[in-house]
Amino acid sequence: MFLKKSNFFSKISIKILLWYSAIFISNAIFLFLLAYFIVSATLRDKESTSISLEMEKILLDAQKYGMSNVNKHISHKEKEDFFIEILVKNKPVYVNDNFKKLRPESKIIEKAKLKNTFFTIKSNERTFKFQPYKTKNLMIIVGKDVAGTEELLEKFREIFFGMILFTMLLGIIGGLIALRKILLPIKSITQTAQYIINTGKLNERIKVENTQDEFYELSIIINKMLDKIEVLVKSLKETIDNVAHDLRTPLTRIKITSELALSDQSKLNPKEALLSCLDESDKILTLLNAIVDISQIETGSLRLNIEKIQLKKLIDDVIDLYDYVIEEHGINLNVKCDENIFVYGDFNRLRQALSNLMDNAVKYNKPNGKISIKAFLINSKVSLFIQDTGIGISNTDLPYIFERLYRADKSRSKQGLGLGLSLVKAILKAHEAKVKVRSILNCGTIFCIIFQH
Repeated sequence: MFLKKSNFFSKISIKILLWYSAIFISNAIFLFLLAYFIVSATLRDKESTSISLEMEKILLDAQKYGMSNVNKHISHKEKEDFFIEILVKNKPVYVNDNFKKLRPESKIIEKAKLKNTFFTIKSNERTFKFQPYKTKNLMIIVGKDVAGTEELLEKFREIFFGMILFTMLLGIIGGLIALRKILLPIKSITQTAQYIINTGKLNERIKVENTQDEFYELSIIINKMLDKIEVLVKSLKETIDNVAHDLRTPLTRIKITSELALSDQSKLNPKEALLSCLDESDKILTLLNAIVDISQIETGSLRLNIEKIQLKKLIDDVIDLYDYVIEEHGINLNVKCDENIFVYGDFNRLRQALSNLMDNAVKYNKPNGKISIKAFLINSKVSLFIQDTGIGISNTDLPYIFERLYRADKSRSKQGLGLGLSLVKAILKAHEAKVKVRSILNCGTIFCIIFQH
């Protein structure tokens, strides 16, 4: 058994078994009943038709030869299975030998007087079927022994009940087989989930059998979900480590600076100490605000002030922020953007995204390098390119640059929080825009933003 007995007959197991067996048995009973009624109706109709045909022959003979001579023409019927009696004014004028053998005859005649259609009589543990024909002075009774038909139907009923018992047994066996097939993948899913809960390890996966059914698809989806959860948990751990690292440094500086300022022997100017603490506090607030902004944008809780924006004006506004830094680094800036190119979005948020890209282009550029900003209208979509001649991004780091707190510089020698590109992607996603990147190590990087509207 694939399950322990204590677990096999659980409540859900019994319910599934009962439902399966009930449906299977009820369908089988319905089919057997339908077959029985069709067979019985066919056989009984055949008997009734045979009696009716005999009645019609007698009526034709009576009409042709007269009632007084009809007995001469039906006497040969005595050798057959029919039971015939003809009464004129309640007096029998013809009774064949078969009819005479029936006891009591009076009971048949009395019932024929009351009935206008077929009726049955049991005599000597046998069953007989009769049809009466009545006029004012005439009554004809024609019957036939139908015991053979009834015996056949009786045997059919016995077979029917035997088949019901067999079907019930088959239904229970089939239910157990179906139950095993249903519960096996459920058990595998339960065991996997229980293992992850007990151990906290996310590397366990459901064993998938290629059955190509709903449980197969469910197992595949759950395994994919576990893969995603494992990646997210790993990313979360790395994020926490990175946040802790980025917060530890400024907090440590604030603590040391404060202790030095409070020391009696310290020569540190209190104003300079406060300015240093303020600078470190700004770094912490910048980090936390960036994380909050990304979370709000990704969850859709951040409201955007959508308006029609001249892209050239947005680019010029960003360049004004970095004009001094660009000049200080001796970077050659080239801008190409038509004044008739417009996009729809939140001006401040888009400026924030472009500022982060511009900050990276300046920070990681080479001395006397180049930055090129170009915008084009392609197939009713605005494409904005920001290219630099900086140090570039390796192929190893390129797939992860938009993740939170990811920094290609593991030593964190460069100033930054590792949230700039995450914020860029979140803002552009909120504007239904796409961002793509191509980079060659030690040659430069190109960011392409495609605005859908």
